[in-house]
Amino acid sequence: MSQIESFQTLQRYYDDINFPYGIGRSGDFTRTQSELIEKHGVALHALCNGIKDPATEEEARFVRVCQGIDPAESPLERAWIVYLKAINRRHEYISHTGSPVVSGDVSESDEVAD
Repeated sequence: MSQIESFQTLQRYYDDINFPYGIGRSGDFTRTQSELIEKHGVALHALCNGIKDPATEEEARFVRVCQGIDPAESPLERAWIVYLKAINRRHEYISHTGSPVVSGDVSESDEVAD
């Protein structure tokens, strides 16, 4: 059984929270990567987040890649790593003063006085 056959699902994977206009339109992935993520993402997401236990050696290897134990080697593993980096990157915004503000940063002026 090839690695791609091991991750077959009937549903397409959509991540409307991180990619509201679609994974393929985000500009973060190559066409091949976005097709792999959309086609196999339901199974990949379930395995990576511990929702589903690995049933094959390919799936067990994928879980180890997600955990950072093994390096990503297959196109499917590399596509999912790119996806994880894209959803976990820190976004930088420019405030009205022109200084960069990284999401999650709170300055003293942002705190509410009691």
